[in-house]
Amino acid sequence: MSLPVHFAASVSALKPWWRSVIRALCGLGVGFVLWAEPARAATLSEGENLAPAARAVSQLINCTPTGDGPALRVSAATRNVYCARMAAMSQRFLRRFEQLEKPLLNQVVPQGADLPVVYPFGGGDLLTALGTYPNAKEITTLSLEASGNVRAAANASKEKLEIALVQAGDNLRRLVAVEHSKTTNLSNLSQSPLPAEIVFSLYALHVWGFEPVGFRYFQIEPNGGLNYLTSADLQQRDLQAQRRVRLASLANIEVQYKRPGETIVRVFRHIAADLSDAQLKKDNRVLQHLRAKLKFLAMTKAASYLLWWDSFSMIRQTLADGAVFMISDSTGFPPAFAKAQGFSQTTYGQFHGPFLSQVNRQVGQAFIQLWQSQPHRPLPFRYGYPDRDRHGHMLVSKRETANR
Repeated sequence: MSLPVHFAASVSALKPWWRSVIRALCGLGVGFVLWAEPARAATLSEGENLAPAARAVSQLINCTPTGDGPALRVSAATRNVYCARMAAMSQRFLRRFEQLEKPLLNQVVPQGADLPVVYPFGGGDLLTALGTYPNAKEITTLSLEASGNVRAAANASKEKLEIALVQAGDNLRRLVAVEHSKTTNLSNLSQSPLPAEIVFSLYALHVWGFEPVGFRYFQIEPNGGLNYLTSADLQQRDLQAQRRVRLASLANIEVQYKRPGETIVRVFRHIAADLSDAQLKKDNRVLQHLRAKLKFLAMTKAASYLLWWDSFSMIRQTLADGAVFMISDSTGFPPAFAKAQGFSQTTYGQFHGPFLSQVNRQVGQAFIQLWQSQPHRPLPFRYGYPDRDRHGHMLVSKRETANR
């Protein structure tokens, strides 16, 4: 039996013989409450639930009827134009997915595995994550971009909210067109009344038939655990934001969601993090959080080929240690690395070279050879980047041996 994190920290401060007694009793199932810990434990387990604010944003951007809580008002003209475009866009997306993507993904993606999903460099792309892993009960995306403030829309003027809604629609159309988000889009709109990371995620939930039932911000503890922000924490962030303090950024979100009528509540988290070795050597809390999942399903695409470089070796190794299955474009595991870690790799579509020019040429050539070494498997859609000749391609990496 493992000790709860903050209980263990308190135990470690006691004298050695008391530590031995308490740990022995814990092994027998005896629970303790230390008097200094209850308030802290409540903070860690609860946090401020901003579900009403999230539902208000969802109702606005997804053109759904207003439910509980205050509605976000824009002019009828702006709303009608926006909603007509969104309805047509979503219908086209779902029709294309059902016809082209779903049949193949159902064949290659594990359907029965009840494992978390980890998606590095995947900020703003819950849409594809849910399309790829529709039965996932926990999905985590990671990228540089902070999530933004879900409460900002309620405090925005009607004029600013209408401008933000038009911007959100433009960016959602770009997301749906290429099925991955650009860092510039997410970063530019992180301070918007309708922050891109939140808008993209709430749109994805709606498209796939889910509704948000919980919305919290959190920080990651040194051991990888999650510490949810309370109302007092959020008020402090608001004050910092007024003073333009960098710490005011609301970076990490947890959204609980479910289908109407279902009792199963699923969890989506976005973590804002620099995944380079240089940063992770200074602060490895994100890696600790991912390692605690033990085994998971993974994906990545349109990831600027960062996993090709040794300067991202720590997140690459963490993925290899935990993933039992990974789907990607050519920005996934390099062939030599995958083989050394016990993964087999299966190619789909065509790959004649990387989409971007400033990449590791040796790894690029290894990918070309990987595709040439296998029979051609048609891919009727694009999954992430195209290759240099605009061909769609996809890569499945499956664990075959134990981690080395």
